[in-house]
Amino acid sequence: MAPKISIIVPAFNEEKYISRCLDSILTQTFSDFEVICIDDGSTDNTFKILTEYSEKDSRIIPLKNSGKGVSSARNFGIENSHGEYIGFVDSDDFIQPQMYEFLYKALSENNGDMAICGCKRTGVQNNIFFEYNYKEYSATELINEYKIDSFLCIWTKLIKKEILKNKIRFENFRIGEDSLFCSNLWINSSKVLFVDLPLYNYFTNPNGVFSNNLSSEKWLDQIRTHYLAFKNFTDYKENYPSVWFLENGIKFLLSYRLFSKKNKDKNNKKEIRKLYKKYFKEYKNCSDISLANKIYVFISYHFPLLYEVRRKLLDKTIR
Repeated sequence: MAPKISIIVPAFNEEKYISRCLDSILTQTFSDFEVICIDDGSTDNTFKILTEYSEKDSRIIPLKNSGKGVSSARNFGIENSHGEYIGFVDSDDFIQPQMYEFLYKALSENNGDMAICGCKRTGVQNNIFFEYNYKEYSATELINEYKIDSFLCIWTKLIKKEILKNKIRFENFRIGEDSLFCSNLWINSSKVLFVDLPLYNYFTNPNGVFSNNLSSEKWLDQIRTHYLAFKNFTDYKENYPSVWFLENGIKFLLSYRLFSKKNKDKNNKKEIRKLYKKYFKEYKNCSDISLANKIYVFISYHFPLLYEVRRKLLDKTIR
């Protein structure tokens, strides 16, 4: 009999943290699930640990999708899943015991397409039991209430597999692929439920993708994925998410422009110019953005050092 939930866990060289991740899943108060663990070409004992867990608990399914990246690993997990609902957990993170009980309850009782919970950035595992609560949320409400991680990140969500039949998959970007994937989820979901509890623990891994300065390639991917997410939301029932992605993509673009100017990075000069043209065309035609902001963006792009001066002044004002 097929499980209700398929939990997809991509892993690459995570022998230090994978046991903690799997233990937090196996101790869920909801037990009707499978855990599809995709090893992405690890050179340590990650796959051995996955195999050992599968021998003790048949719900753990270790698979290999060697060296193809996290997007491919997650897509591979989707293709090999059997559950009615899909969830994602990163291999160095861990979850609270009631996470999937609450998310499944919200979906099944309300015929929802996607349920979302809150998340907390932490380095310490501390199991807490919560009282169940939920409400139906819009994308605008989630962004406006500063629950940005819940809105953007794939790990906080339980998704009805049926909406993935529209060929919603992860695209092969170095970073920002989950934000783009989530934008596709939103525009294909008619009812979204939010469980306002920090049920997902995002581990602040010192070796994680955000632990050091982004490489040029990752920075550019962040700009690209924000633009694509903006385009996804262009015809959405709510206007605010498209504007949010447009404005935040512009911020990344201006920051990268300053970075490349100061570091004399000429390799991506044509690419950033092309991205700016695409962004600014949309930005100047957006009626929800003030003329003052449009002028500011134009000046900041062409005179990036002035942009840096203004940023430093704003930092001093905030302090």
